[in-house]
Amino acid sequence: MLQGPLYQMLCLLGSAFALGGCGRAIAPQESAIEWHRVPWTQGTLNVALVRPEGDGSGPHPVIFALPWGSGDAQLVESFIQSYWLTEPAARGYYVIAPEVRGSSLADTAGDVIPAIFQWMEETLSFDADRVALVGASNGGRGIFFAALSQPDRFRALIGLPGQYSGDPANLAVLVGKPIWLIVGETDDSWVAGTDATVSALASHGITAEVLVAPGQGHVMSLDPRRLLDWIDEALQSQSPPVSNLFKLR
Repeated sequence: MLQGPLYQMLCLLGSAFALGGCGRAIAPQESAIEWHRVPWTQGTLNVALVRPEGDGSGPHPVIFALPWGSGDAQLVESFIQSYWLTEPAARGYYVIAPEVRGSSLADTAGDVIPAIFQWMEETLSFDADRVALVGASNGGRGIFFAALSQPDRFRALIGLPGQYSGDPANLAVLVGKPIWLIVGETDDSWVAGTDATVSALASHGITAEVLVAPGQGHVMSLDPRRLLDWIDEALQSQSPPVSNLFKLR
């Protein structure tokens, strides 16, 4: 089991992150989700996009979201609607979510991630130094494959839940990146996987924040505002260099 004072404190505070405790629900707004076809080495990839309010005033920060399960279009949209549809847009974020099975990025991240970023550079006015990588379940595995393959692309990571089961030596490239792993209290196998991931990160001096959500299982109900608060702080930890600001061409 996860141990330590931070773990105990977050367990006690976890109920503040539950939607039920905040009386907040996300209403489906499918019209806000655009779909784009992005070329990559094996054909084309379907990528969902949610634009920020005031899209033209960029460059905007980005939430790069890897969906749960098989990662098909329906699951991409359900992941966006659960956390990333309204709050990020209100705070000025783009949300980018590819139709991809997160675990498949173990083999394809080196091609998939650069292809999506090339499309973003050609299409969007975004801040390349303020990109948060988030994923749930299979997507929570995928965040590690994506970040290990392209560590310079992402400033911060969130797993909802997320875990890494590869060679711990690979995690050294994540030094300096804020990482938050959230796992349901009753999701026993993922609690164990989170524990192992935290230990592997710690072997490189990386301290991952951990939240064990009381009473929740594998599919959690979390308040998007709390997630965005953390992302805001993680991405604003230093000013982005001007050379890393991509603008519409």
